[in-house]
Amino acid sequence: MSDHLETRIEEEVSAGVVVGPAVPERRAEVAPETRSAEAEPKRTEQPAFTKGIVREYFESAVVTLIMALFGMTFIVQAVKVPTGSMKNTIAIQDHLLVNKFIFGSRDALHLPLLPEREIRRGDVVVFKYPENPDVNFVKRVIGLPGETVEYSAKDNKVFINGQELPEHRTYVERQMNEDPTPLRTISDAGAAPADKWTVFYYDDDRDSAAGAFNNESGRFAVRQPFRIPKKGEQVPETIESDPKLAEIYDADHDGKYDADQYFCMGDNRDNSLDSRFWGTVPRNSMVGRAMIVYWSIDRAESPDDKDKSNPIVDFFTKTRWSRTGKFIK
Repeated sequence: MSDHLETRIEEEVSAGVVVGPAVPERRAEVAPETRSAEAEPKRTEQPAFTKGIVREYFESAVVTLIMALFGMTFIVQAVKVPTGSMKNTIAIQDHLLVNKFIFGSRDALHLPLLPEREIRRGDVVVFKYPENPDVNFVKRVIGLPGETVEYSAKDNKVFINGQELPEHRTYVERQMNEDPTPLRTISDAGAAPADKWTVFYYDDDRDSAAGAFNNESGRFAVRQPFRIPKKGEQVPETIESDPKLAEIYDADHDGKYDADQYFCMGDNRDNSLDSRFWGTVPRNSMVGRAMIVYWSIDRAESPDDKDKSNPIVDFFTKTRWSRTGKFIK
């Protein structure tokens, strides 16, 4: 029986079967895993966020509106000219862009972020009409603070500190105030080299009714010299006793001018309500300098024509294309 058992054990060993305690199998050593410090855990990619088309248009509109409001508040302003007091320099229904920053801020404190300069003689300016600040006027600066100005309706000349102001005088046909057509020249002796700009007078044998009216009705600088006030000088009784004018010229009611004053006149001299009639323009009433005509239209102002007009048709048929882009000088 023992022989039989030994024979069986030998057969099993030869067949690769081990009987008894198992011998542990030796495995190859595996180096421990080393991770780099820069390695990042694997992330699950999220779908990219895309704005809807409505939101994109809305955001663009908001940005455009903010920029437009900023520009109209601090840089430029659009105004329309309803009268002919500045013909032929500016026509009725000219639409102007006004440079608001060129003369600096009207506030006591401001940051000069844009180029600035002082108001000069000859500047065509837009300002708040002193007798009605809700209305904007456009005129040319003729006299500066502290100067003496005199207008002679007899020979159509302006004198500054006793010296004749060099202007190119042109005589034209009389015209109704609301007439949108340009002034028609009757006589023009030509411009001298020293002439600064062109002004227009009605020619009725050189003694027009409008000129006579200006000579009789003008209260400032007409027939006698008028000194233009400076800031801090005493305001006259006519201003101090008028609450509306006092708010414009002497808002703090200390009896002195709050700002420097300017004497302004229209280029259409015989058809211009200007400083000869209502006085000077305060520095803090200046809106800016008229810069360029961005659009002009020859649109009739009568109620009958207004009812018949079509804005779209008028744009193409009545726009004065020759005046578009014209710089004001």
